[in-house]
Amino acid sequence: METLKGIAFFVGVIAFGAWLFRRNWLEAEIRRNDSHDAPSDQQLKWHIRHLREDIHALVLINYTLLVVVAATVFFKD
Repeated sequence: METLKGIAFFVGVIAFGAWLFRRNWLEAEIRRNDSHDAPSDQQLKWHIRHLREDIHALVLINYTLLVVVAATVFFKD
């Protein structure tokens, strides 16, 4: 059980760090984008593709966290 708690803590720390890094990056990106013209259609398609990839990564992270939390709750000693 201690091993599972250690793994859950480690995953939580990594997820929190990734969230903080991503948030800072997005804020800087928004500031940079405010000073530019509107993107072309090809750039919009590229951005949409990468947004889909980001959403996919978020779904995987959230699912992993859900499994860890559920395992911690259900397999408690």
